[in-house]
Amino acid sequence: MARILIVEDNIIMRNTLKKFFNELGHIVVDELEDSYNLIDIYQKLQPDIITLDLMLKKTDGIHALKKLKRRFPDSKIIIISVINNKKDIFDALNFGADYFIIKPVTIEKLKKALNKVFISQNKVSKIRNLYKKQEEENVVEVKNVNGVLRIHINKPLNGRVIEKINKVVDGFLIIKPLNIVFTYFDENENIYVLKKSLNDIMLKIKNHGGDVDIEI
Repeated sequence: MARILIVEDNIIMRNTLKKFFNELGHIVVDELEDSYNLIDIYQKLQPDIITLDLMLKKTDGIHALKKLKRRFPDSKIIIISVINNKKDIFDALNFGADYFIIKPVTIEKLKKALNKVFISQNKVSKIRNLYKKQEEENVVEVKNVNGVLRIHINKPLNGRVIEKINKVVDGFLIIKPLNIVFTYFDENENIYVLKKSLNDIMLKIKNHGGDVDIEI
């Protein structure tokens, strides 16, 4: 059972979220229509998870996300928004969101989001670190270039590196349409060897309706 704080300016949506969370066995500890006092309320209530709309009437959801994550980096935030463009999804993940739900909201979407945040080993909250220059061990670097995710592989491919790449890709499968291009640090590597090594990951991307390619 999770304790949940809802930040949503639409009362109908707040009631819908509360109903769904109750049906899933969770408790809504408070409901806010803007993010003015979000820091103070979070510190007071210590919810397990926050749902945050990016399109609030009075305040900026992205600004609230950045501010909350700076103050409480371990906070768990699920973005629930009508926004459906790659840049805003990338920005939300980059600034610390742990999951992104595109409206309309269903109980199935909420259940999946909670499972990703609390259960799955492939949490999107870990993927955001790939945007930083000093990403752990510098295995990969991810850049969004005009809607195309360019994933540069900095290390020779082995089981550990492929597992890392697989986790990165899992974090981005919520984005549709997904377009990924892999690049490799060794321009002399045979592209067919790379395709064979990344075959399972590339198939997964295609099976989710995405496009994928390798450039040397």
